[in-house]
Amino acid sequence: MAPTHLSKSLRRAIIALCFAFISAVGAAVPAQSAATTGLRLDPATARAASGETITLKLWVNVENLCRAELHLDYDAGLEVQDADPNRAGVQVRPGPVFDDDCIQWNEAAEGKIHFVAQRGPTDQPFSGSDVVASITVLVTAAEPGAYTISFDQGATLLDCEGTSIPVDQFTDATIILLPPKLSGRTTREGWNHHERSSVIAGLYAAAPPYAPIWWGSACSNAAGNFTLEDWNAPPPPLALTLPVNPPVPSCTSWAAFTRLGFTNYLSECYWKCADGDVLDIGWHDLEGGDVNGDGCINILDITRIVRDYDENVPSPCYVPYDHCPPADPPPNAAPSSDLNGDCRVDILDLSQAAGNFGLCSNCPP
Repeated sequence: MAPTHLSKSLRRAIIALCFAFISAVGAAVPAQSAATTGLRLDPATARAASGETITLKLWVNVENLCRAELHLDYDAGLEVQDADPNRAGVQVRPGPVFDDDCIQWNEAAEGKIHFVAQRGPTDQPFSGSDVVASITVLVTAAEPGAYTISFDQGATLLDCEGTSIPVDQFTDATIILLPPKLSGRTTREGWNHHERSSVIAGLYAAAPPYAPIWWGSACSNAAGNFTLEDWNAPPPPLALTLPVNPPVPSCTSWAAFTRLGFTNYLSECYWKCADGDVLDIGWHDLEGGDVNGDGCINILDITRIVRDYDENVPSPCYVPYDHCPPADPPPNAAPSSDLNGDCRVDILDLSQAAGNFGLCSNCPP
């Protein structure tokens, strides 16, 4: 069928109807709401170590701002750093919204920050988003936790020529003091895989009183690598009792005590300063032969291995270790004097213990 041709007048009528329809639809679309007026601290959340400084930007998003009265509270454990040592007291650093000559009150003391400023006499009211002030705080807290800097919303005021500007949104800041992540590698002499060695650690504040505040434990993987990042605040069980006084008082944030161990192997203990986000304690190889668990490899261990010589169980087997039990244990437990986990007590176990004869753990009893 041949196409139908419309007359010019009909086409113009259809186009006019289309424009009318588009206009009607457009008129039905609601207008966008006015921009939200807000005050925020950026970053809203930060992770820090004790002794570290964090700088927070205080942003404003506003239309037609002439004057601001900003009041904030900060927790004990945070110390505001002075941005202008040439003036008495402690001040925060002004941002570009207000001129230095038009700041009426700039003071940080006793857990409160006061910043009152206005636009210059020749300046237009400020509209947009920009930094009102920068606040640098030193984390002096030693105990892990959340430390906040928050707006005193009732005392805070934005206005222009006597007309108050309501603040729709406040965003406070939280500085989180968490223990660092511990990592490293622990292998076992005589083994070709190294999973299930235990890592038990305690974190001490680097200031008196020297006592463990956090403790945690982890297990090594087949390569011997481990990462410890889950900490517990209560004291550890008696079996994991930690020393009282760290011998490393020069640490800035934390002193970390780490104990490495496995069944029939000498435990190894290390003190390290943990002043960053991650502490890598390095690679440590455990020596085997302490089958009676008294912390030394001596004639008592050799005698027991000789007594158990030729004991064996079908392979595969596993060496029991309560701190790091196997996720899916084989049906057989290894003999109690099996050092290398090959399911038998033989010359390999005896030779290893004899080679380490006289060695003792460096861990406290």
